[in-house]
Amino acid sequence: MDKPDKQVVRQKIIGILLRHARLRAGRGQAELAAALRVSRYRYAQYERGQRDLSLPELELVAELCAVPLDYFFDEQAAVEDEGRDTQRVMASRIQRKIASTLLRQARKRAGKSQKECAALLGISPKRISQYETGKRAIPPSELEALSSFLDVRPSYFGT
Repeated sequence: MDKPDKQVVRQKIIGILLRHARLRAGRGQAELAAALRVSRYRYAQYERGQRDLSLPELELVAELCAVPLDYFFDEQAAVEDEGRDTQRVMASRIQRKIASTLLRQARKRAGKSQKECAALLGISPKRISQYETGKRAIPPSELEALSSFLDVRPSYFGT
């Protein structure tokens, strides 16, 4: 039994959005295919709108490409995302990654644990880990407290 036209069109739209999100994130089809544990050919079918993804697969792609899941369902979210200054977003991500790497280096050089840094800030060690991997931006007030604790200047982090 053939799919209704509306479903076919929606599948194509999701495929286009998949491709756009992947390219914006600078990821390759093979990389996402591996993460989804499918062949590159199957992943390409997703992007061409020839095959449906499961919701867990779509959630994983959204996470890997740093877009909200709504990006694939909410037309307004996709339009607003298009309007962002891509260079500014990429520069911000790069700066966050640099700061996160420098934080880990400074912490290790100072002989401090993630737990000690977390206690200083009154947050969980998991959050420190997220800061150090670049998964979460480091608030300036916390960065300032950490710089003092780790005996480095705030400018050390490139902010």
